[in-house]
Amino acid sequence: MHEYGFTHDTKDVDWIKRLGADNDVWIVVTGDHRIRKNLAERTAWIKAGLKGFVLAKAYQKTPINQCASMLLWRWPEMRTFISSAAVGSMFELPINKRSGFEALAVR
Repeated sequence: MHEYGFTHDTKDVDWIKRLGADNDVWIVVTGDHRIRKNLAERTAWIKAGLKGFVLAKAYQKTPINQCASMLLWRWPEMRTFISSAAVGSMFELPINKRSGFEALAVR
């Protein structure tokens, strides 16, 4: 996201703070499970009031076109679901279309 000043080596704490300070509503989709476990990143996430989805580990072994297809197929459901979620929350996005979103501990 170069238009926001992010590069491939932008630290997680930095992009989390930047998105949290932005006036737009963000739905973060990440494969990084460490955000909720690393104290500095977790603290930044909660303070930023972001909401998001963490890709299930099965996405790592799935071809990129199938991952993109799944995200596009589930996007309307994800938007509706996340709109009523508490700020600072994260949910696992399963690879299975019929599975729900599992809340992940952030605090």
